[in-house]
Amino acid sequence: MPRIKENEFFTVMVEFEVDPTYQQALIDGIADQVEQHFTHFTGFVSASFHASENGSRVVNYGQWLSKEAWESSSPATGFDIAKASIAEVIKRCGARTVEVDTFQVTQVIEKT
Repeated sequence: MPRIKENEFFTVMVEFEVDPTYQQALIDGIADQVEQHFTHFTGFVSASFHASENGSRVVNYGQWLSKEAWESSSPATGFDIAKASIAEVIKRCGARTVEVDTFQVTQVIEKT
């Protein structure tokens, strides 16, 4: 389960644009590949998928123990196979990547 806490995890966010008829297929396909591959990588914490209400966008929110853990995923760890599998899902669903960026949580405000 994702946890959001200041300065605890390194975050990677990927936003996809997709035809609404393929939104759930995109989520299911990428989630399946993440479960098969990324959960075995040292430093991987979680992946969450967020679907826009109009069906045209998906945001993947990934958490890693550190930027170094994320960057250390390499061909030797199977990262290339995972990327290729996800690329196939993206192609099959006709989606395109809109934005990929990395973040560090700097502040959290919660209901008290």
